[in-house]
Amino acid sequence: MNFRKIVSLSIALSFMILAITGIISYVKDYSRVTATIHTVFGLLFTVGILLHLTNNFRPIKKYSKGLGLAVIIILGSILFSGAYFQTEPFKSMMDYGTKLKAKTKKGINLTEYEILEMSSNKDIQLSIDLLRSEHYWHPQMAVWVEDTSGNYLETLFVSKATAKGLFFGGRSKDNFKEFDEKKDAVGEYRRVNALPVWSHKRGVQYEDGMYVPTNDKPLPDGITGATFIDNFKLISSVKNISKFNLRIEINVAFDDNEYYSEFDFPDDEIFHNGTGQLGQPSIIFNANVDMNDNKNYYLMELIGHGHHSGQTGDIYYNFSTLTTALQIVERIVVGVKSKK
Repeated sequence: MNFRKIVSLSIALSFMILAITGIISYVKDYSRVTATIHTVFGLLFTVGILLHLTNNFRPIKKYSKGLGLAVIIILGSILFSGAYFQTEPFKSMMDYGTKLKAKTKKGINLTEYEILEMSSNKDIQLSIDLLRSEHYWHPQMAVWVEDTSGNYLETLFVSKATAKGLFFGGRSKDNFKEFDEKKDAVGEYRRVNALPVWSHKRGVQYEDGMYVPTNDKPLPDGITGATFIDNFKLISSVKNISKFNLRIEINVAFDDNEYYSEFDFPDDEIFHNGTGQLGQPSIIFNANVDMNDNKNYYLMELIGHGHHSGQTGDIYYNFSTLTTALQIVERIVVGVKSKK
């Protein structure tokens, strides 16, 4: 077998592997194995193309004369620009892939846990242990404390993208990590519907009338963290209070259903302007903690959901319009322990 045949077969093999792994990446959640295979064969494909160009330099030089090269350059520029700036139909194409991934069922993993330790120097030590369910997918999340009358006391944790105002237009499953990790990025808008109960309860209204932190007025690093992508244990603490309510609000983007889709709420501009990512509303869990009842653990209860576009901080108790949103969390257990 001569060298040209080896190069051609290598290109063909690489192309098939790239096509298969590309389709898998489009419809399935991120996999390190898939990404590694795609990268390795991408490098092989690149080397093969370079060798192919070397072997066929003269005919390719001949083909590049005339209008053919200009057409290819113009077409390539249009495709690159559309993909880079997330114009239509590229944005819709990626959003469709994102929806497929967000709605994919994922097996419950009992062995892998992320552990995040926040401030633990206060009197009451807290551990929040969350086991995800089938439709847990990179959720935005806030954990906060209220007194027994429902008055807001403090935030223990909030996801970085919400805390820093880093949501972007065209933010999707495939680009959200890049956007969230850009410390100096300036978003086109905030996702005001992500955690409306927490944001309204916190009660800080910004210049545009919204209650979600802005990029230029972010929340402090001490209560923020990256999105939990799997089961996790969050360790924190609160001041010595005999009774309090611990609440968690969780929201997954792109999990639209027949009640929360592009055809619903036609007069709600916020729901349809991109900030909502067209999904089901947030869900809220609660635990009534009483330090005098000698309990060390509390099972958090799902008590309601937030407004679909974050217009209010009300909690809604009818779950009839929620589907996969009810399968984000398997259970949340809160551990409490006094330092004394």
